[in-house]
Amino acid sequence: MAKIESVSLKSIPETINVGDEISDIIVVTKIKFHQLDFNLSMEYLLHLFVYDIHGSVDVPIIINNWDDSNVIGVKEDAKDDFLGKKTVTIHASDDIIKTFETPMTLKLGNLNGSHSYYKRKLEVLATITPAIGRASKWSEPFETNLVF
Repeated sequence: MAKIESVSLKSIPETINVGDEISDIIVVTKIKFHQLDFNLSMEYLLHLFVYDIHGSVDVPIIINNWDDSNVIGVKEDAKDDFLGKKTVTIHASDDIIKTFETPMTLKLGNLNGSHSYYKRKLEVLATITPAIGRASKWSEPFETNLVF
């Protein structure tokens, strides 16, 4: 199974004007493929989740469901801001380690709530979901009445 070797950001704006609607960044992901990936011509979806981290990282839960994968925060009082997501289809190629550059457009100038911001501390969570693997999904909430 493929392994994510590294995730980094490229072309980050040095300054962001408050209220700017569009900020372009590039996420660089290095993925190492296993021999089985080549033998099976494996296909993966690379999911990139961008956060503005305030303090310690609030570790999310990843719900893998092929093209419908998402992340859910664990803490209710999480301070990190989710800024965007992008999903890219990738295939195992002849290269053992392959680099993927994924352009993303985010609204970095939009501020949430009543927090005071002086800078953005961007971090990207990358996850790959194989075509052959796990799929998960939460149901919609259902309510029913109790009778005593």
